[in-house]
Amino acid sequence: MVNDPAIFREAYTYFDRKAPVLFFVLSMDGLIVEANRYAETITGRNVVGENIQDLFVDFTGTFDLAALTGDASSEHLLHFMTQSGVPQSFYFSFRKMGDYVLTFGRLDADEIEHMRKEVLSLNRELNNVMRELHQKNAQLERLNREKNQFLGMAAHDLRKPIGLIISYSEFLMEEAADRLDGEQQGFLNTIYASCFFMKRLVDDFLDVSAIEAGKFDLDLQPANIDDILAESLKLNHLQAIKKGIELQVGSENCGHLMTMDASKIEQVITNLVSNAIEHTLPGTKVSIGLVCARHAMTFSVRDRGPGIPPEEMNKLFKPFEKTSVKKTAGEKSTGLGMLITRKIIEAHGGEIWVESALGSGTIVYFRLPRKEQAQ
Repeated sequence: MVNDPAIFREAYTYFDRKAPVLFFVLSMDGLIVEANRYAETITGRNVVGENIQDLFVDFTGTFDLAALTGDASSEHLLHFMTQSGVPQSFYFSFRKMGDYVLTFGRLDADEIEHMRKEVLSLNRELNNVMRELHQKNAQLERLNREKNQFLGMAAHDLRKPIGLIISYSEFLMEEAADRLDGEQQGFLNTIYASCFFMKRLVDDFLDVSAIEAGKFDLDLQPANIDDILAESLKLNHLQAIKKGIELQVGSENCGHLMTMDASKIEQVITNLVSNAIEHTLPGTKVSIGLVCARHAMTFSVRDRGPGIPPEEMNKLFKPFEKTSVKKTAGEKSTGLGMLITRKIIEAHGGEIWVESALGSGTIVYFRLPRKEQAQ
């Protein structure tokens, strides 16, 4: 502590204990001889021995202690570095006393009050915005529920008449083919293909509305994955024949029963195989693999298509998103199939992923945890 004169001790004691102001005792060359407790609190350290100039953020590079000391009656707005690394503005005055310089730094009360009012105003605005946001979110949730209900009702009402058109179209294609000329058969094929696409669209809408409504329940029962795969391939057989595509199937060690929702897994496999056929060039093949290890079952399907650009891979599992890859026969897509497929696999506790290379085709995998049941 500076011992002479005694007023230094009194001032230091006062400012150290009572006043929320910065107080320094400096040597004539700017070294800090004493600093009050508030200065240590602001800086986060004991600054005795440091140069006062190092505690200021001098944007202009014109800090001159001698000049500041020569104008003892004035206050100078200087930016003081705090322990947070953010400078804070104080009004400083410098007074020479003997061989030392007493330095005082105070906050601007008017500025503090102005900032307090600004903070309160911003806080009120933020509360108003948050209140409006909660109201908008509630409205969006309500509208989303109403949208899902509408889609569900509309899709459900459409499913039956579409199914009847498909059934009668199939009947005419099989029973009356020899009595129809080429143009008429073409009309009938168009009706069948359009209705089949509409049925897929309706089914996808029903699944999406159930997913978004949180009602995507699984009927978990023991099932044989080989039987599910065989049933799915039946549904895709005609599509493959029409394009001259061979379905090459390899299945290993999958004779045991596993717990799953058989209809949902059949939907997944049917969708993935159908996508592979649609993206495969006519006259080639689609490779389907099924491997059952001790703890998991892995399914894969590979097409012989153009492959997916790497920058578009993130679109595969997003609703209504489509890549730039065109299907080889111009088949239509709802843009929902891969999203639904992923939801079904994840609901079973599994995972799904895609590997693709331009010019080499695409492979889609999914893996399900294997929980075997007694035969």
